[in-house]
Amino acid sequence: GSSIKPVTYALAFKRGYTPATMLLDVSTKFPGGFPGQYYEPKNYDGKFRGPVQLRFALGSSLNIPAVKLLAMVGLKDMLSLAYDMGFETLKPTEENLKRFGLSITLGAGEVRLFDLVRAYAVFANGGERVEPVSILKVERDGKVIYKNPKPRKKRILSKEVAFLINHVLYDNNARLLTFGANSYLNMYGRPIAVKTGTTNNMRDNWTVGWSTKAVVGTWVGNNDNSPMKRVASGVTGASPIWRKIMLKAYEKYGGDEFKPPKDVVVKRVDVVTGYAEHDGFPARSEYFIKGTEPSDKDPIHKYLKVCKGENKLATELDIERGNYEEKEFFVFKDYQEPKKLWQDDIEAWLQTVEDPRYHPPTEFCESANDVEVRFESPADKSRVESEAVKVRIKVVSQKELEFLRLQVNGETVEEFRDKEVETTIHLSKGSYELSAWVKNKAGKEAKATIRIGVKQDWNYVAPTPTPSPSPTPSATASG
Repeated sequence: GSSIKPVTYALAFKRGYTPATMLLDVSTKFPGGFPGQYYEPKNYDGKFRGPVQLRFALGSSLNIPAVKLLAMVGLKDMLSLAYDMGFETLKPTEENLKRFGLSITLGAGEVRLFDLVRAYAVFANGGERVEPVSILKVERDGKVIYKNPKPRKKRILSKEVAFLINHVLYDNNARLLTFGANSYLNMYGRPIAVKTGTTNNMRDNWTVGWSTKAVVGTWVGNNDNSPMKRVASGVTGASPIWRKIMLKAYEKYGGDEFKPPKDVVVKRVDVVTGYAEHDGFPARSEYFIKGTEPSDKDPIHKYLKVCKGENKLATELDIERGNYEEKEFFVFKDYQEPKKLWQDDIEAWLQTVEDPRYHPPTEFCESANDVEVRFESPADKSRVESEAVKVRIKVVSQKELEFLRLQVNGETVEEFRDKEVETTIHLSKGSYELSAWVKNKAGKEAKATIRIGVKQDWNYVAPTPTPSPSPTPSATASG
């Protein structure tokens, strides 16, 4: 059953996914074994919880995120890791690859209790597999006649990955969605990690848990493989037995705190999306392997600008005019593969959610067809000292442009299609009227006009010439 899930999560953490990675726990169809067939897993309690980060998906043993995660990291690699950890029946042979599908992460493969305990000792040992032995030493008449050699060890997982699994499965808060606060799994602060599992029809019931000093696995079931009638889950079946034994083992052997290795860091993340804390939204602290901390801007949880009094997206014009307000929304798209298939399921789930934040507007306000244009430079009524006049024009329009025409004294000198234009025109000394005339593909037009002077004031008027007086004829004496 679900006791196998930590292998899938360990592979994901090894690949760069984190306990803060968010998946959508919604009814999801996965391709089946034949064309047109789909595998549609359900959670144990039949509920869907929407956005869930991997810490809480693993801690609360949610099925749908586990299947999604396996689809993302790959079946063959998951079986390879399981086999390397000690699950001998899950070797990635051709036969097993044909026999198993995505349901393997929910426990659709047979394993032995011994293998389960041996494999999860890898987590307890900080990522190292230690071959178990039955005999430590043999004494006769007070003399040691045999002593087991030094244990054989092999590193399977990094200390960092092992720590993340240990901390998630130790964290009682991560279990609250499914198990509540006071289940048999709550070890009240003792550094003990634990995972349960239940197979179909209640045939097998598992609980395996560990400290850094001891691993305890418990199986409950009928020897003839018939379904159990009085055991509902690993929480009520195997867990009470496991708890008593684990507490005795801890009392005898103890266990170290699950301390983060040097390459694990802490960062605050958005409680819904797992991206870095932002905009004052609720946040929590999470552990990350260095280099996997979220650094991108959150594309899901955001403030959107909407027109005042409307639940429609504000256009650039509305924003420029101040006719907008900001509202909180979640824009849920499937950012994992296979995008198209899962997105349809996400959209279907969203239709069942009443929270208005989950329904961001997609339409723009009525100003979406409008257009405005202005000169950024030169300024109106300004003087330009160069005959090479630099002109910058900005158009604000939600629609694409049919044209933007730059005119000088009513004559078009250049035409553009861009909403932001920077060009240079050559004008001789004088006064000019510049116009920007725009039309967008909604058929709306706008015009802006400025007046400038080149090497003179924009309103310079040449003085009227004063007529010179005619010379007075002089008298000439004749004789």
